[in-house]
Amino acid sequence: MKKIIGLTVILVLITSCGGSDNGELTGVPGREKYFEPDPYGMVFIPQGSFNMGPSDQDVPWAENVTAKTVTVEAFWMDETEITNNEYRQFVYWVRDSIIRRMLAAQIEDFAISEDAFGNPIDPPYLNWETKIDYKDEEVNNILQELYLQPNERFFGRKELDTR
Repeated sequence: MKKIIGLTVILVLITSCGGSDNGELTGVPGREKYFEPDPYGMVFIPQGSFNMGPSDQDVPWAENVTAKTVTVEAFWMDETEITNNEYRQFVYWVRDSIIRRMLAAQIEDFAISEDAFGNPIDPPYLNWETKIDYKDEEVNNILQELYLQPNERFFGRKELDTR
């Protein structure tokens, strides 16, 4: 019986170590390498590492502050710098365009629906020249859905809901 079991084990080992290519995942042969195109206006920052910690020498063998090596994965970054002021200007423009679009849907003064010759414009443009009177009750009623609900406000302040 031991000979039969031993012979079976040896036979299984010999047949399982065969050199056939059946069952192997090989992918598509001759396929060209993946090429990642550069996104418009972006710069590729390669993977790298740097030492984080004190830049001065520590007291010898004190070991109270240790430097760490930090590895950063590769990523894409915008090639132009944006200041906080420029970003704030963009955020305010987006906020104002949303408000003007809501007002233009209900108040004609906030939309330009005809050109200088009286021809209709479809879709109408936003009129950026019209001042928004936030104290006007009609404007407040239209913009009410943009603000936090009274029970969700901090210290009772009327602020835009940015969620």
